[in-house]
Amino acid sequence: MLPSPSLQAAHGQPVVESRHALEALLRLRQVSMHFQPIVSSNGREVFAYEALARGSAAGPLASPLTMFSAAREHGRLVELDSLCRERALEQWSTLGLTERLFINVSPDVLLDGAHSPGLTRRLLRRFGLRPHQVVIELTEQTPGLDSALMREAVSHYQSMGFAIALDDLGEGYASLKLWSSVQPDFVKIDRHFISGIHADPLKRRFVRSIIDIAHGSGSQVIAEGIEHEAEMECVRQLGADYLQGWLFAPAEADPLGQRAALDRHLRQLSRRLQQRPPPGRSIGSLARAVTPVQQGVTVNEVAQRLHAEQEVMSLAVVDEQQRPVGLIIRHRLLGLLSQRFGPELHARRLIHEVMQSSPLRVEADETLERVSAKVTGREGSDRDEDFIITRGGRYQGLGRTLDLLRIITELQVASAEEANPLTRLPGNGPIERQLLECVAGAGLGAGLGAGLGAGLREGLGEDSSARSAEWVAIYLDLDNFKPFNDRFGHAQGDRMLLALATVLRDALQEGDFLGHVGGDDFVMTLCMTESHRALRLTALEQRLAGLQSAFQHAVASLYPADVLAAGGFQGHDRFGTTRFFPLTRLSLVALHGLAGCETTRIAARWSELKSEAKARDSGRVIEACASPVQ
Repeated sequence: MLPSPSLQAAHGQPVVESRHALEALLRLRQVSMHFQPIVSSNGREVFAYEALARGSAAGPLASPLTMFSAAREHGRLVELDSLCRERALEQWSTLGLTERLFINVSPDVLLDGAHSPGLTRRLLRRFGLRPHQVVIELTEQTPGLDSALMREAVSHYQSMGFAIALDDLGEGYASLKLWSSVQPDFVKIDRHFISGIHADPLKRRFVRSIIDIAHGSGSQVIAEGIEHEAEMECVRQLGADYLQGWLFAPAEADPLGQRAALDRHLRQLSRRLQQRPPPGRSIGSLARAVTPVQQGVTVNEVAQRLHAEQEVMSLAVVDEQQRPVGLIIRHRLLGLLSQRFGPELHARRLIHEVMQSSPLRVEADETLERVSAKVTGREGSDRDEDFIITRGGRYQGLGRTLDLLRIITELQVASAEEANPLTRLPGNGPIERQLLECVAGAGLGAGLGAGLGAGLREGLGEDSSARSAEWVAIYLDLDNFKPFNDRFGHAQGDRMLLALATVLRDALQEGDFLGHVGGDDFVMTLCMTESHRALRLTALEQRLAGLQSAFQHAVASLYPADVLAAGGFQGHDRFGTTRFFPLTRLSLVALHGLAGCETTRIAARWSELKSEAKARDSGRVIEACASPVQ
């Protein structure tokens, strides 16, 4: 933590030293840039890079936090911010990378009278870059900013073709206020909410809400600070569009030189993700093959095509690498040209100057349910617009909202017919189909049992079958639920079942499944991807223990205080005898090694091991499906 300004002033000497160091840094331009990749949510391709400033490694201002704190303290923030922008664009122009560049800009710099209007545009011309290649990332939100002036400054940037990103969303009130004022193209969720999110239901609720609001307002979401695959899986499931963090790569001074290694790493991540089958049909099945237009064509050329192809409602605009940069909506473009002097004013303009620059873009392997949430979360007329479908970040086709909603409605009707009426979770039919899929997936060679020996021999360092995914089938029920239901009433019993359903639903990760057989009987299937058998079993043990702990916490309020204090209650057993029952507990039977197991075998093993789980202090049993009963 840096010393406060008052503490620095009290000592005097650190203030003088930091001022001299800052003056030297600005005079000698001792700022260099490192670039950290931002990747697509499928982990397959690099979407952009963020430029991060570094001071001289040998000086006292090497840390960017120290450097910017000193600049703010000594009234040199505008100078430092301008230097960093210049260095970022200068270094980027020499790399020859085609991805977008995020550059950090402090909001109070934009409103400072010393700030030079048009600086970024002049720098772009100087280094041969275009506005659509750059994203202005607003960072270091300062409380008390004039929201009207801030909105005006941001609108000025957007009118020139720059996209806007808001950093550290959720960090405080200032960031939320700024979000509502400027309506950015991208929002970056603060790393505090991402760290350990896979094991924290409250963080997942926060992030899910942020993503829903962002998509509803037309913003795309970047989750930053990702360090572990479990965090990546979780934020992907919640709907984040892009990912950033040390899991993919640190910030590098030479991202071009590290690109081959980064691409190999992303391919390995992608293979592991692909081993987890998505929980539903993918949006790629709805892609319409509508030929896109290049961003360098004129408005008149696009209008002629729309007149010739009356059935086309939208056209994607792509760059030289076939990556979408925008969307043209038929009625909007033709309406623009139908205005008085419309052809004279707009016909010769390039299409990227009038396109919608932030349409909804989704990857082809995203599920229908996930895309539906993004589509319906948009505001107003945007909900009815087509959206762009990509594969590996490159254009594949257009999706129509009506097609998507029709399929979703059909799936929901079919699902409702088989759902449990209390929890609305999938019932016996979907559970049976899911178990069949698990057995089929296990038969491909993934598993803790058959097929793992080679991975064990190769060791932890090998990215082979040792890293393959494995299905685990889990039966869950409640100890002493019937006595609780009889003692405290069916309404309380229903509340307990709903609480359990919520706990289990919150614990789901990408590829997992949850169903409700009936009563207090539930079924989960988990897709485990840890790299070694022992690690998988340890991770499974931890997840199951976490479910039990979360359940106990969730239902504590359903008991009277004296029952909680006593650790149980008086009730009647099946024979009508009054006796003491411990507090209701979640018991689990988890079966791995499903290769070669029929679904009837899974059900039989669950039944055989259920009593053993209830008899154990832990309340859980983990066994291989094919293991004989002891």
